Amino acid sequence: MKIKYAFLAAALTAGTAFATTTTNDFSNTPALSKERLSGALQVMAETMYNGRGYVISNTVAEGDQYGGAAMKLSYDVGKKGLWSFDLAMSYKAPFSGHTLYGAAPVRNPHVLAAAQGYNYNQLSQAYKDQYNQAAASGKYKMPSKNIENEFAIMTAAKYTQKRWNVAFGHDFVHGGLLGVMAKHFRGAERSCVNEFFVTPEWTPAPWFAAGITTRLSVQGVHGWWFEPYITFKAPIIGTPEDIKVAGILTFAMSATADYFDSEFNACKNGSQAFWIKFSTPWFVNKNFIITPSVSFHWLGKGGMQANEISEAKQATLHNSYVPFREFAIVGGVSATYTF
Repeated sequence: MKIKYAFLAAALTAGTAFATTTTNDFSNTPALSKERLSGALQVMAETMYNGRGYVISNTVAEGDQYGGAAMKLSYDVGKKGLWSFDLAMSYKAPFSGHTLYGAAPVRNPHVLAAAQGYNYNQLSQAYKDQYNQAAASGKYKMPSKNIENEFAIMTAAKYTQKRWNVAFGHDFVHGGLLGVMAKHFRGAERSCVNEFFVTPEWTPAPWFAAGITTRLSVQGVHGWWFEPYITFKAPIIGTPEDIKVAGILTFAMSATADYFDSEFNACKNGSQAFWIKFSTPWFVNKNFIITPSVSFHWLGKGGMQANEISEAKQATLHNSYVPFREFAIVGGVSATYTF
C-alpha cells in the first residue's frame, strides 16, 4: 500500500526511519536479494533549527532555516513481514550562522571579573570601575562555541506483528544540538553522542499508532531520553488502496532522566518539549513523494530552566540571549524518492 511510503517520508523527516514492512521466520533465510532491499533518499528544509522538540532561538544559531538530506535502507529477512534490518544516515546544516550565541559582547562586569579569577564584589572601587568600563566597551566577546553541522547514523532491527512492532538499535550523532550539549555543556572532547534505543509501537488499526522511543546515551552526555508519541493517518485524496494525498497528525513530547545535572548551565531533567506536527505527503507517482508539514512546539519545564540560567543572558545582560524558543511554529518540506 502506498501509505507505507507516507510513514517512511514522515519518519525520515523526523530524523529516524523504520520500515513499515517486515518478517519473522528464520528457518529458511534466503541469500541477499535486491527484491528484499528497499529504501529512500530524501532532501528537506525547515524554517527553524530544531531537534528533540526544542526550537533553537535566533540569537543562538545566528539564523533560523536549515536544510538536510537523508538515506535509508531496509532489508527484509526470513519469512516476509516479520524481521527487517535498517540503516539510516542523515546530514543537517543551518543555512546561515553557526556560532553559538553569535559571540555576543560581555556587558556584565561580574562575568568579566570572574573570567580572570576575581570576585567582583571583593574588588576595590578602582578595579570595579575598570571592569565596568571594559564591560561597557563591548570589545570583550563571549567565547565562540560553534554549532557544527549534524551527521547521524542509525542502525536498527525491527520485529513486526499484526498489531504491534518493536525496533531496537544504536544512534551515533556528531554535531548539531546534541553535540553542543556534549562539548559545551559537559566539556566532552568531541561533539559526539552515542545512544542505544528501543521503540515499542502499538498499531491496533491502520490509521493509528502509539509508541515511545527510549534512548540511553553512553557517550558525550550520559542519561535517558524518552519520546512518547501518538500518530493518526488518513487519506485526504484517494482511497486507502490508492492514496494521492495523505494526512499525518502526530502528538509527541520529549523528557529526560539523569541526563542533566547541577553542573550544567543547561536544562533540568523532566519535560523538555511538546509538539504537534501535521504533514500531507503527496504521492506524485509510485516512487516520488513531496511532503509539506507544519509543527507547533512548546518548551517544557526542563527546557525553560536553560533559558532561566542562561550564561549568555547573564553575560550580555540581554534577555534575548537564551537557547530555546518557548513557543514556535515550524514549516517544512521534503522530497523523497523510494526504491
